Amino acid sequence: MPGLLPLHTLRLVLRHFRATDVPLFFAYRNDPEVARWQSWEGITLEAAAGFARDFASGGPAPPGEWFQIAVAERATDGLVGDCALKLLAEEPGGAEIGFTFAREHQGRGYAFEAVGRLVEHLFDGLGLDRVVAETDAENVRSCRLLERLGMVHVGSGTVWFKGRLSEEHRYALEREAWRHGRVT
Repeated sequence: MPGLLPLHTLRLVLRHFRATDVPLFFAYRNDPEVARWQSWEGITLEAAAGFARDFASGGPAPPGEWFQIAVAERATDGLVGDCALKLLAEEPGGAEIGFTFAREHQGRGYAFEAVGRLVEHLFDGLGLDRVVAETDAENVRSCRLLERLGMVHVGSGTVWFKGRLSEEHRYALEREAWRHGRVT
């Protein structure tokens, strides 16, 4: 399988994590507003440093395991967020994606730009057939982003999430639909 990183957009670079990313990563992973929609609540400084070491090279991870991708501004190389990628063990040719962006970098189109570039590479670079994503139904901004990328809402389910029942939406995008309806 060809290499995954780096990937470039007009304003961003999707790359491996670096030790210099740890302070910014630590900060946004401990922001309650950012963590609200994520399965985690926060991270220790030691765990953030370990995370950066774990994802400083390689990728993608073996099927069934998550691989994290740093997203940085091209002009400054400053970390703005991260994307997650998991090749699906039960569905060869399929992948699940996720994303997290620091609050101060939300609302600038960075997530759309980064996730769109990742999806493009999964289809055109790695030859995958299907990309899926899941998000809390109340996370309207993420739902809209996935729909802008051409992903289709394919189902919902109730899950126990952070001490309460929550509705989770599942989205999917097939390679052929991506090729015929590319959004930039």
